[in-house]
Amino acid sequence: MKISYRREIKHNYLIINPEELCWQGYESQMLSRNQIDGILRFQIRQTDESPRFYYEITSKQPLSRILENRYIQTKEIRQLILNIFGTLERMESYLLGEENILLDPEYLYIESDSFRTWLCLIPGLKQSFPEAFGKFLEYLLGCVDHQNKDSVVLAYGLYQETRKENYGLEDILRLLQQNYHDNESDSSGKKDENNTNEYSQNTSNRKTRGKRKDKISNNNRNELSEHPPKTESRQEHSWKSHLSQWKTRIFQQSPKNEPDLPVRASWEMLIQEDEEEILQPNSYPLKKKPSFAKQPSPPPISQGTVLLTDFSNQTEQRVLRALDLDGEDIPISYFPFIIGKQGNLVDFKLNRDTVSRLHLKIDQDGDIYRIKDLNSTNGTFVCGRLLENNEEIELHTGDEVRIARYRYRFE
Repeated sequence: MKISYRREIKHNYLIINPEELCWQGYESQMLSRNQIDGILRFQIRQTDESPRFYYEITSKQPLSRILENRYIQTKEIRQLILNIFGTLERMESYLLGEENILLDPEYLYIESDSFRTWLCLIPGLKQSFPEAFGKFLEYLLGCVDHQNKDSVVLAYGLYQETRKENYGLEDILRLLQQNYHDNESDSSGKKDENNTNEYSQNTSNRKTRGKRKDKISNNNRNELSEHPPKTESRQEHSWKSHLSQWKTRIFQQSPKNEPDLPVRASWEMLIQEDEEEILQPNSYPLKKKPSFAKQPSPPPISQGTVLLTDFSNQTEQRVLRALDLDGEDIPISYFPFIIGKQGNLVDFKLNRDTVSRLHLKIDQDGDIYRIKDLNSTNGTFVCGRLLENNEEIELHTGDEVRIARYRYRFE
């Protein structure tokens, strides 16, 4: 399965070559004719060689990019899982199976301002969703702030659930619900202390990340009675059966022989409660970055006079020099360096209407500099050439860089 990207007039696409997939069938027709909330907009285009799947990703960013330099918080983990489960429930109304979902952080897209979640559904993919979901939770486990006990407990607990045999949706949702009530009790001084030493000792070297939140919007469900229900394998029976029953089975009252649990709320209510506690843009802990692109070498040790400063190894700070009269120079004091207009996700905020929230990234590999367009709407130009979305090329001293319509020179 080959994946590429393409930029058209104010539209960006993720393109999949379905040659290796048995894609001609019900899923392709259903996705082409319907827009399902939470699924990337889909179309099939016939080329000279073979058909291609086009997914519109305009103004969206992959989850892996959002979490590259941010922690993910407890409420954000819960919100993300509920978003995915809400999309699965809407898919069931169209008789679409979760085995077609590409649950990879690189292809799970987010609207960075609202953190709305979009999944990529590939007709004919056929994979084990429980296994893919377990790997996805393992990824989130590496994105938590390990100084935050609640984040560690929730992420580790979710991951442990997916390692159990024949786990189902209700197991994940029950853990989310319990975590929600534990956090509510903690705010009132009633929460018991949780021991997290087992996990935190094994994860001290993970990368630091974070992100914002979102809410699920419910669409009217279309009934498709003319299509017969699909058969299912024994390995997937727990997910299929739980998907249609999880709202009633998870939040029902506990049996008489078990202690009473707190009153359960629906997942829609959980999301509404979380909306009141959305973090402010500047409240996310950031990954620390160096002050300079290169640090000068330490002074050499000799038997004679000590050299206080080694001028030969000093490196000047790079800069994007503004070429427009109303422009502002952009100093690049470390790498990688992201430019855009969403202040809590970029290293330099370029607050212009035509600049995307995350517009471009400049990185360094030894003595080579690279520039990458981050799925921007109005494009990134290098020496007059428009980059494809997500395309990365070398950047040389003296090259002219145009961010939308604003001109700079790399120095």
